[in-house]
Amino acid sequence: MKVYKPKKWFTYTRLFIVFLIIFTLGRTTNVVYDVLNTKNENESKALERALIEDNKKDIYLQENPELTKYTSLPEKGFVVTNNNRKYEIPASDYNFFIAVVASESHTNRDDILAVMSVILNRSDAGKTPVEVVTSPGQFAGYFDGYYLRYLNDDGSLKSSTNLVEEVVSDALNGVRNNNYYSFRSWGTYGYSENYIAYYGNRFN
Repeated sequence: MKVYKPKKWFTYTRLFIVFLIIFTLGRTTNVVYDVLNTKNENESKALERALIEDNKKDIYLQENPELTKYTSLPEKGFVVTNNNRKYEIPASDYNFFIAVVASESHTNRDDILAVMSVILNRSDAGKTPVEVVTSPGQFAGYFDGYYLRYLNDDGSLKSSTNLVEEVVSDALNGVRNNNYYSFRSWGTYGYSENYIAYYGNRFN
């Protein structure tokens, strides 16, 4: 009986077809893998963006902890911000300046920041903070000498100004809570109803 032997070209053709099938399946698998991988990466990025968007406010506050120290009262014009112009007080004027701010503000963190905000809002027009508080007839704490109550005989600050120093530092580094340019004491009832602290200053 004669044994059939396939011709070489037929054998090679079959081998080529098998190779082509294997190559095609491999390419298809890679394409599917790439598509799935890209889809997963896009879904992960979308989820990450969504999480950031949903928690944007909390993230911002965590990154800027000084904003959580102060109270915002938008209905009365007090909104805490931290991206304002920064200022420095010369060392020779530092104790004097802190004493003036202490004499003008209520013993309340938010009221101190409100006073500082007014001072720095005026400074934005071109004067230094020290020039603002020493302008004629503007700050009673200065021209009536009330600021002296917060200084020791040697010119050093009394311990009662510790909170004022903290708030002044924040304000000089860009934190403010209003856009007002003036204020009066609590007893000036007809002046304004915009206040951040009970028995604090009234701002306008």
